[in-house]
Amino acid sequence: MEILITSKTHKGKAACVGGLIINNNRFVRLLNPGNWDQYADTNFNIGDIWNINFIEREDVEPPHIEDIVIQSRAYIRRVENFTAFISNCGITIYRGSPNNIFHGLLGWTGSGSGYIGNRENLPDNSAGFWISDKDLILKDKHYHYPSINRFSREKRFPYVGFENPVGIIPAGTIVRISLARWWKPEDSEMGERCYIQLSGWYNLH
Repeated sequence: MEILITSKTHKGKAACVGGLIINNNRFVRLLNPGNWDQYADTNFNIGDIWNINFIEREDVEPPHIEDIVIQSRAYIRRVENFTAFISNCGITIYRGSPNNIFHGLLGWTGSGSGYIGNRENLPDNSAGFWISDKDLILKDKHYHYPSINRFSREKRFPYVGFENPVGIIPAGTIVRISLARWWKPEDSEMGERCYIQLSGWYNLH
């Protein structure tokens, strides 16, 4: 199947590579046999389209249902205007406030971190595209969405992509967001959560 590479994020010393199956708009995460992530120097680049034969990973844990295991691959072509491609392919793009991401299922900590914590009320998958209605400002490796009024707090998104960070992601830019795997601090009574993160942006110059 033809798969568009949509993201490449840091995962320890490896690269977590995300894609989109073109004929059905399914989000996928590209693993090697043995369920291994890609090497950090992978030649999967954002905007490239590959013909990839794959099998489904068996032990997925919702909402992280995107994992596929590559059997073979061949480079096809490159999409130069990623924004136009995504805007016209018919896939859902969340718009406006961060409260709209994943159809409003995110909770928010006091420090502004977004998360999914209810396993009984999960989004359909763990990745998506978002267009913010406000500039996102880089502060200490997080992109911040400003508070709307004195009664609200900034919301923040840790940046995990390979591209060098930019100081401002302008409002109206398509960004990719995703949920990290289930996690909780050691020796904590808090339940496991999937925290939201920002993977990258498209067509900024």
